[in-house]
Amino acid sequence: MNSNEINKRIAIACGWQVHPKDKWIVIPPNSPHSVQPISTIPDYYNDLNAMHEAEKFIMDESSIEYVKWLNKFSCLWHVKASKKAEAFLRTIGQWEK
Repeated sequence: MNSNEINKRIAIACGWQVHPKDKWIVIPPNSPHSVQPISTIPDYYNDLNAMHEAEKFIMDESSIEYVKWLNKFSCLWHVKASKKAEAFLRTIGQWEK
């Protein structure tokens, strides 16, 4: 998966919606009556702040699995955004190579 696909999958898990008639337009979760270009979804793959926001969507019962994935990649305090994004998608069952 490339970074754009990873960002899109995480965005969908966080409540973003792809417009039903145009794959290049998304509907943000906090403003369901507006549409925006797909480029407006957060860059989860490269931005630790974006991943911090995404981590809020991991359910309590999934957080243990998420932390286990993070531990496999690195020391918890040194995990890159890209690895957090991968751990997030693995936790919710959306990771594909």
